[in-house]
Amino acid sequence: MNSPFANIFIAIQQRIKAQLPDIKYVDQDLGQLKTGSRPPVSWPCVLIDFEDFSYNNLGENVQTASGTVVLRLGFAPHSNSSQAMPDSYLRQSINYYDLEWSLHKLMQGWAPGTDYGHLCRVSATTQKRTDSYRVREIRYSIAFEDYSTKYQQQYAPATVIINEDIVL
Repeated sequence: MNSPFANIFIAIQQRIKAQLPDIKYVDQDLGQLKTGSRPPVSWPCVLIDFEDFSYNNLGENVQTASGTVVLRLGFAPHSNSSQAMPDSYLRQSINYYDLEWSLHKLMQGWAPGTDYGHLCRVSATTQKRTDSYRVREIRYSIAFEDYSTKYQQQYAPATVIINEDIVL
């Protein structure tokens, strides 16, 4: 893959798949959780997106990029978490907190490759929804340098003069 976003996406997807088997579905965020009916995912899921990237020129057409990797952690409804629930139900209904914490420990400070900076959590919020699905949105900042359009220096072949004869 040539795109930094494709490489970061694949690295995150592989890391979650390998180290968090409780996550059943990891994909690009294409709006799957915005549907009015049952979203087309397996639960729990992580959907990955890239937002708010800005670029600064370093010279010679090289740029630094910095922005946000958004992980949307989605859960199907389980049960009520009120004080009236038996302890075992309560623990299952709030298990998403532990899964979110495990996901964060997996991502915080990790670099998705040698060409990219380390992920640093900047926020975590709950999406307000009218259905019973739970979606936590965890945002990580990341930066990298983009050399893909760097000016290529071109050199003319050297000319060597031997005994006043020109040899190429």
